[in-house]
Amino acid sequence: MWNKPYSLKEGTAIAVGLMLTGLVLQIAVGPLEWGIFTWPANIVVLAAFVAALLAVWMLRNHVYFCRFMATMQAAVPAIALAALLTIVMGLARQVPEGKSPADSVGITKMLNFWPFILVYVWMTAIVGEVTIRQVARFSWRRVPSFVSHLGLFMVLTCGTLGSADMQRLKMYCEQGKPEWHGLDAWSGVHQLPVAIQLEQFTIDEYPPKLMMVDGRGIPQPVKKPENLVIEEGFRSGQLAGWDIRVIKRINDAMPAELSRMVGKMPGGMMANIRMDSLGMARNKGGFIKSSMPGSACALYVRATQGSVVKEGWVSCGSYMFPYQGLQLDDDHTVAMPNREPRRYASLVDIYTQDGQNVRTEIEVNKPYSITGWKIYQLSYNEQMGKWSNVSVFELVTDPWLPAVYVGIFMLLAGAVGMFLTAGRKKREEVAE
Repeated sequence: MWNKPYSLKEGTAIAVGLMLTGLVLQIAVGPLEWGIFTWPANIVVLAAFVAALLAVWMLRNHVYFCRFMATMQAAVPAIALAALLTIVMGLARQVPEGKSPADSVGITKMLNFWPFILVYVWMTAIVGEVTIRQVARFSWRRVPSFVSHLGLFMVLTCGTLGSADMQRLKMYCEQGKPEWHGLDAWSGVHQLPVAIQLEQFTIDEYPPKLMMVDGRGIPQPVKKPENLVIEEGFRSGQLAGWDIRVIKRINDAMPAELSRMVGKMPGGMMANIRMDSLGMARNKGGFIKSSMPGSACALYVRATQGSVVKEGWVSCGSYMFPYQGLQLDDDHTVAMPNREPRRYASLVDIYTQDGQNVRTEIEVNKPYSITGWKIYQLSYNEQMGKWSNVSVFELVTDPWLPAVYVGIFMLLAGAVGMFLTAGRKKREEVAE
């Protein structure tokens, strides 16, 4: 071993040695924090890395190791070990940015894991050396390979060093109030060049469901809980041996006692009233249709088992009043869980420091882009549900992302070019 020319054994030894060195660094100094590479540190490091690769290329005729870096014997073990670590990252659930690894080694935060980083740096250096060699020995036939290698080098370098400049912030917007600040993962406050004012929050919900729960509120049967989806036009179904029939449905309902009491009070006091705080945990007066904030779906249900018949209102409740179930016996109560959101979106006005004013709707998985920021609908006041007056947005900016996209397109274009070139070369050999 270590006899020239080097083989795959030496290449493997180098890659494994880098991984072991990384483990020592992981124990000695902890995970690498990419925040130290924020601009302009990242561009300085990138320039120094490229300069080092050029220096290695210039020394190739004097130092054997410099020539070895651009060989297949060095590349194959590096790629294999990088792929193995990437698979480990995919299998181990990764913790979000701003949190410590969930394990003692650090594989649950692989992007900050020193062995992973050093192996990828070594692989990137090999890709860089191969790219430089292709430039020095330029040939039109090698253009697809050169484009592919250069694209991969851009993806690896810009995707890692550029991550330090990526910002991912949460913004809490109250209806009617423009917000210019965002919070990072450590709850640090950031002044932004973009402001968002929530005008209206809308939510579409799935149809209500009915389920059977026991005296402790556990859905029945325990191993495989049953439920009835109450679509429009639903009439009857079976739950735990009971025949459940919906007699009346009010999509926007309010307990009658609460509605009457709110109607007698000044509007400014309505937000301070909750049905359970008034000692009306049981709704004796039933439900009535209402457009007041806090209204929720209510069903008048008849449950039958043999000669036993039970009737009453069932509702999931809201921030204004508690849920109400229909108790059948000591072990069975018909209940309605909170309705699940199918779609929610926010109508917003977006302002920028350069004077732009845009009104648009932002919903889940349909972000809006403006001045280098992507704005995602993240959450809302779940306690208030469809009556929420607060929307939570995630704002993301990544200045290096265009360079990464260019690298990906170059990688794909190079791969297609190599495929076409290989096909043409094979046809020429057959013709000869």
